[in-house]
Amino acid sequence: MADVQELEVEEIDLDDEDFSCEVHDDDEPETAESEVDMCGMCEAIIDGQYLTALDNKFHPECFVCVNCKNKVAPGQDFFERNEKPLCVDCHYLLYGYKCKVCKEFIKGQRLCWGDDAFHFQCVKCTGCAKTLCETDDLKVVNKKDFIHVKCC
Repeated sequence: MADVQELEVEEIDLDDEDFSCEVHDDDEPETAESEVDMCGMCEAIIDGQYLTALDNKFHPECFVCVNCKNKVAPGQDFFERNEKPLCVDCHYLLYGYKCKVCKEFIKGQRLCWGDDAFHFQCVKCTGCAKTLCETDDLKVVNKKDFIHVKCC
């Protein structure tokens, strides 16, 4: 009898870690009682336009990816690492999974087996030769073959 084991499906939901920033203009004069705004990146005083993101304020030119130093523009997707922005490309480069078949980064749901990850569309059922889908009931047979439960 074949060795049959359950698979694990993981989903990366960009909505859970997707952040945004907003541009503001600080035209109000400073008073003795008002709080001085400090940039969350360079820690210098903010005087003029600033971005709000990650529960902090930033100079527009300071709001850059902590890895590649490219500017993260208002409306652009990014991830948060240690209360600083990390661009989407760097997030996948540093923390992403590459498909064992096509070698591309996996954005969205992935099929995980051991230390390997796959795009569903890169793997076919060994029983019926159809491409796998996120909603399919799957098993692994002989520790290497993906198969639909109905094909077992």
